[in-house]
Amino acid sequence: MNAPRPDRVAAIATELGLLGRRLDALAEELSTWQGGPIPGPTAGPPWPTAGGPQPSAPPPFPPGPPVHAPLPSGPFSAAPFPSAPMLPPAPRRSLRVWLASLSGARLLAWTGAGVTLLGVGLLLALAAARGWFAPPVRVAVGAVFGLALVGLGMRLYRRETARTGALAVTGTGIAALYLVVAAATTLYGYLPAPVGLLLALLVAAGGLALADRWRAVLLGCGAVVGAALLAPVVTQRLTPLLVALVLVLQVAATVVALRRQWPVLAGIAAGWPVLYGTLVAGLAEPADHWGSAAASVAVLLVSLAAAAWTVRPEPLPRGLRIGLVVAAPLPALTFAAAVGDVLGAVLAYLAAVLLFAVAALPGRDHVLRVVALAAGAVALFEATTVAFDGNAETAALLGQGVVLLVVAAALCSRAVLVVGGIVGMTGVLSAVARQVPPEVLTSYPAAPFVLGITVQRAALVAGVAMSALVLAAAVAALVGSARVGVLGSDARAARLWVPVGVVGLYGAAGLVIALALLVSPSRAGFVAGHAVVTVSWVIVALALLARGVRRPALRVAGLVLVAAAVAKLVLFDLVALDGLARVGAFLGAGLLLLAAGTRYARLVAEAETAVVPEPEPAPRA
Repeated sequence: MNAPRPDRVAAIATELGLLGRRLDALAEELSTWQGGPIPGPTAGPPWPTAGGPQPSAPPPFPPGPPVHAPLPSGPFSAAPFPSAPMLPPAPRRSLRVWLASLSGARLLAWTGAGVTLLGVGLLLALAAARGWFAPPVRVAVGAVFGLALVGLGMRLYRRETARTGALAVTGTGIAALYLVVAAATTLYGYLPAPVGLLLALLVAAGGLALADRWRAVLLGCGAVVGAALLAPVVTQRLTPLLVALVLVLQVAATVVALRRQWPVLAGIAAGWPVLYGTLVAGLAEPADHWGSAAASVAVLLVSLAAAAWTVRPEPLPRGLRIGLVVAAPLPALTFAAAVGDVLGAVLAYLAAVLLFAVAALPGRDHVLRVVALAAGAVALFEATTVAFDGNAETAALLGQGVVLLVVAAALCSRAVLVVGGIVGMTGVLSAVARQVPPEVLTSYPAAPFVLGITVQRAALVAGVAMSALVLAAAVAALVGSARVGVLGSDARAARLWVPVGVVGLYGAAGLVIALALLVSPSRAGFVAGHAVVTVSWVIVALALLARGVRRPALRVAGLVLVAAAVAKLVLFDLVALDGLARVGAFLGAGLLLLAAGTRYARLVAEAETAVVPEPEPAPRA
């Protein structure tokens, strides 16, 4: 084979040199993407020559045209260079480094901002208390001082080295202007409330716009905290207008927080209306009831709107939204508990409706939905206890529980089922404690059905109504649990059937005995009612057994009810009943058990010997 020509060898060496330069450029670019250079030899790799003896040191590459090749695109461009080692991630800033960054100029600047802002608040408050200067002079001096600080901060921000101080100075000026507006509105009465709120919104919007433009979350938080913390110093007392002022701050701050994804700013701004609104609602004087109620409603609406926001910009984090849902009804519920009249009940009902609406909105997080339902149930319970008392309160709780359980069955919602169960159980406990206590079912005469020797017909009517609602709540709970899949037909589900069934039996017994006493208000009516209760228990137990031939849960519940009926016959009816009532209870229950036992045995035998036909095989395609 002929040796290659020298010009051919030079051309091959030039091509290899160009290839090496391209690879070096690609490696350098990829190393820049990964955060640092790729370690390796500083000289180029020893590219081989075309032929001949290999020299001890590689000859220098012949000069060639400059390399201007574009970086390759496609999958190769995204993959790391094979020879580039993976660099460890940059270490996170430790707590010591973070504290060190706060311990210097930044901490000093923001401390000075806080002290300056406190001085502005003290100036406005003391000037009003001691008659320093005329009120217009106080407002004008405060406004000029705030504008001067904002201008100085904007001037300082132009220099990179002075931006820490610029943020502190600007935040102080914005908070000072906000306090001046608050003083002119609430302290001196120069501005009507709507004008004062509008100016406060403009000042807060201006400060938060600067924070948005400079992308400085610290400036926004500083302006919000300074204005909200010192606003009561200027107003000198807790008023509904104070709540309105911090609500303006919350609205403006939430808009910027949603735009820049600053949850800390939204959380800080949302806490002040809830705090001040709760204090104002709890300490509301009779003359301020309507204003406090309006402030509580405003806090409720703004907080729930922020929690329910789902469109762009992206919503707040789930933890913050859950906190907003929990905190939003606090002022309204505090007002309802403190005032306790129709206005408080309406406010609590409004909170419950809005919380249920938030839970019902589509596309909500499951945890947020459950929290909203729980908060709505608490608000509903408080509204009911504030609006009603006695029989009406128990009837309202039981009715609300039944409605919620029916809604849970219709929507197949476990969360609504839990809320309805809690409300319904509260109503059941209230009925057992007040209208249908165990004494009226076990002895005659017993209050409230009988007082002394007088039968109370009103108490009997209330007992009939409450017992019917207790029975309806138990039936609705069983149906709703079966619809949502909590209650099955296996034997393990019987432990859920039994407690709800006991509540239903208690309601049915109260209903029968109260009706019997209404028909015959004497001991004869009482014992006749117990005989009917025993026989009805046996009938229900046999119906469950008949339905439970192939459903173990119903069969177990029926057997438990049979045992309860027999125990009632032996332990109660044998002692408490007398005459025909005792005979009727024993004969009726015994004959029913005999007849049904024979029928049930035949049904079980037929079910065990029945042959289930095998399904036909599906035709082949």
